[in-house]
Amino acid sequence: MMYEPLEFSEADYPQVEYQRREQFWDPIRLAIFTLVIAAIIGIAIGIVTHFVVEDDKSFYYLASFQVTNIKYNENYGMRTSKEFTQRSLQIERMMSRIFQRSSGPLRFIKSHVIKISPDANGVTILTVLMFRYPSTGNAERIKTKIENILYQSLKTKQLPFTINKSSFTLTSIDNKKMRNLLNNRCGIRMTPSNMPLPAFTSTERIIQGRETSVEGEWPWQASLQLKGAGHQCGASLISNTWLLTAAHCFRRNKDPSQWIVTFGTTITSPIVRRSVGRIILHENYRRETNENDIALAQLTTRVEFSNVVQRVCLPDSSIKLPPKTSVFVTGFGSIVDDGPTQNNLRQARVETISTDVCNRKDVYDGLITSGMLCAGFMEGKVDACKGDSGGPLVYDNRDIWYIVGIVSWGQSCALPKKPGVYTKVSQYRGWIASKTGI
Repeated sequence: MMYEPLEFSEADYPQVEYQRREQFWDPIRLAIFTLVIAAIIGIAIGIVTHFVVEDDKSFYYLASFQVTNIKYNENYGMRTSKEFTQRSLQIERMMSRIFQRSSGPLRFIKSHVIKISPDANGVTILTVLMFRYPSTGNAERIKTKIENILYQSLKTKQLPFTINKSSFTLTSIDNKKMRNLLNNRCGIRMTPSNMPLPAFTSTERIIQGRETSVEGEWPWQASLQLKGAGHQCGASLISNTWLLTAAHCFRRNKDPSQWIVTFGTTITSPIVRRSVGRIILHENYRRETNENDIALAQLTTRVEFSNVVQRVCLPDSSIKLPPKTSVFVTGFGSIVDDGPTQNNLRQARVETISTDVCNRKDVYDGLITSGMLCAGFMEGKVDACKGDSGGPLVYDNRDIWYIVGIVSWGQSCALPKKPGVYTKVSQYRGWIASKTGI
């Protein structure tokens, strides 16, 4: 049905006559009015100029210091270990408390622990500090302000760690150096302006999900494409050369020379394109039961990490997510059951579901094994679907993202009591390490 534009006659809206007013603008009043308007415009220009000139700018610093009441643990050398993760979180929380108490235009954004190394007196911490400050600020003056805040905090002796004051060094670094340092950390998402990208709280499936709006929201997401047939599966970047995906993606063709990988939020205009040099399927993959549905693909040429292409963290083998934990699934798959592949990357928030619930007779009736993970909603509606296979299910831990699942299987898409089933990555942490060294 078309809606025609409505037409009104002049009779519907009768003309209104306005009476003339007496002349108000005599020369004196006009001059005063002109001066007032000029003053207001001047003030407005001054305010606008102030905010344009004083627009906030990002400043980055590399801090190093000794902590004497921490003993070094060899697992600190592995950045995805539970020990490194927990200790980093404690250090970063301490930094946040120190700077968020400070006043003035200096605005603390984030700290990222880069390295925890052994020291004769305990451990040495290397961390990146991010601040926002008016663009007229000088990096060295801001550095002095930061040092004063830190030293003042050390004097209070109310910090959770004992820091050797004389060991403290602070160095101003530029965008490139900061990015290179953070590239040593997995699972970090950054905006084009090099600011941390916070976790999304969208409740929207890849059926009932939403399109990714910012390039680099999910920088580890890849598209696995078979030459001549286009997109087949998703995959996740876990190093400069290795991708994690599902074994069932290679049912049709296991020849690496027939596969390409692209990165970016669209399939047709990817940011990066690479050839595949090697495919490794899990030796015990069972097509009939979907067990051990995990595979690795190695690129022929490494990719360089950036704001838009980045690796996701692999979880520690001991990680356990309780039911109803918020996780995100992303992919280029169909948005209706048996629908076409989508050109634009989509995302959806789902929730973990316990294996006990998922194995109920009215759900999957005992088909969920120890190497599988259920996620979605029991009422359905939000789910991964065809074409999302092999893609990541990720979990946010203080703005560091871990891949906890690989899109594997499910009964149809988004049906009630039929949530998505994912390969549980933590169960295969040893297998991944044995094949890749990661």
